[in-house]
Amino acid sequence: MKRITTNEKAVALKVLNAAFSANPGVLYVAKKDINLLARIDVLLAYCLHIAMNKKGAFISSDNKGVVLIFDSHEKQSLLDGLRGYIKLGNDCIGWDRAPKIILRQRKILKMRYKPRHVYCWMIGVEDHKNGLTSIREMRDFIFDLSSRKQLPIGAETTMSENLSLYKRYGFSIYKTWESTQDNMTTWFIKREHNA
Repeated sequence: MKRITTNEKAVALKVLNAAFSANPGVLYVAKKDINLLARIDVLLAYCLHIAMNKKGAFISSDNKGVVLIFDSHEKQSLLDGLRGYIKLGNDCIGWDRAPKIILRQRKILKMRYKPRHVYCWMIGVEDHKNGLTSIREMRDFIFDLSSRKQLPIGAETTMSENLSLYKRYGFSIYKTWESTQDNMTTWFIKREHNA
């Protein structure tokens, strides 16, 4: 795994788009209109930008897998955060939907694992059928990072089909949120650094 720089940014966005364009959480945030794909691209570029600023954006050696992972105590600058939220409001969410999205995000933040941890925001491969090498490399990288820092890994998913894979790799569900308002379930998971 190597840290994503401006040179790899376009490739990383291509991977993230392939991995997350059908993700329920991503589709919930992006306004659904004729510009949906462009809106998803804006959201994923925002996520990549934040992770790069927190020194937590990595791409696999074959450029087919991306991990956005960083220390949960890493903070974003206020100015950078405001610029990002304005761009998301204008080009991804739509200002009419912003209060609903912000409220959902605040609820997720309140439920997220509180002790210091390595936060695994996104893991994605460009091709699920042929991405096994990338998946193994990313898994080993994430577990090694957790072990080196002596911190657990925290994450969440809205995709039930991913839960068995997470459990196989030592993650446990510590909280489940079924939002009837959004018709979406979010599973909060963690893995101890010595698992």
